[in-house]
Amino acid sequence: YALGCALLALGVVALTFQVVPAHVLWNECQYALAQWQTGAAAFVVFLLSIHWLGCSLASGKREHEDHEVILVQGTSGEVRVAVAAVKNLVDKVARMVVGVRDLKLKVKAVRKDGQQSAVAIRLRLVIGKETNVTVVSDKIRQEVQRHLEDVVGIKDFALDIAVTDITNAPLAK
Repeated sequence: YALGCALLALGVVALTFQVVPAHVLWNECQYALAQWQTGAAAFVVFLLSIHWLGCSLASGKREHEDHEVILVQGTSGEVRVAVAAVKNLVDKVARMVVGVRDLKLKVKAVRKDGQQSAVAIRLRLVIGKETNVTVVSDKIRQEVQRHLEDVVGIKDFALDIAVTDITNAPLAK
């Protein structure tokens, strides 16, 4: 887009100083607009522009998530743990609980008092009909708490569990 704007500005300068006579340029524009290839090329450029816009908007979000860290205070100093690492740990722990068929997970680092980070975990579950909802959610809470404390050293976290579906589908292994 920057190159296109530069060329457009250069064209306006050329027209202003009459490097190319306006009637010649107008004749060439009328000829180009009468060709079907001009419309096809414009449509392809439009599709590429939409694609590039989508890529630029999507990539910024991923980069931000990849660099997000949780600060954990260790005995010898501060440790940075990637949010993605905590997300993978919670995902594995929750999937090991009997009765969990599928889950969706979001993990966010919440800054707290400048020293240590708190973690907000949002878990959406699909469980089997053979299990009790409260038993499964309590077991997940216990296991996530145990693993976050033992493996990562995080004691301050909020865990929001919601059951979105109860299914009788068999376990996929």
